[in-house]
Amino acid sequence: MEIKEINFHQESPVQIRFNDIDLLGHVNNATLQEYFDLGRMHYIHEAFGDELFKGNKALIIASIHTDFVMPTFLREDIVVKTAILRIGEKSLQMEQHLVETNTNEVKAVCKSVMVAIDKQMHQSIVMPQSWRDKIGKLEQKKM
Repeated sequence: MEIKEINFHQESPVQIRFNDIDLLGHVNNATLQEYFDLGRMHYIHEAFGDELFKGNKALIIASIHTDFVMPTFLREDIVVKTAILRIGEKSLQMEQHLVETNTNEVKAVCKSVMVAIDKQMHQSIVMPQSWRDKIGKLEQKKM
């Protein structure tokens, strides 16, 4: 699998726990998805603070795809690197890499689409300009 070079501006360390390990001695693939969720949460909190957890507007996952590149083991030091690559009218594209910090090996890649919604109306909304600005500040580019 060819892994695209991305300039990540946010990363979250992950502590691998014993119960994350499957019978083959590596982190279960379902658990890796939890690591990506953790990275996503840290990214959103870094960009928005508590804004998306308190207000009427939110981001939800509409699509998610994960490629498991190589196994992750208990004693490895890993981080989830997260970037928003593109923002459309109502959605954004996020890419995350699970990386072993000592070797810089990419263990898994997660690509997701998140949609801006109104929580009361249960429907998509246009991505607020203030969100674009906050993401652009974190990504260090105009979004």
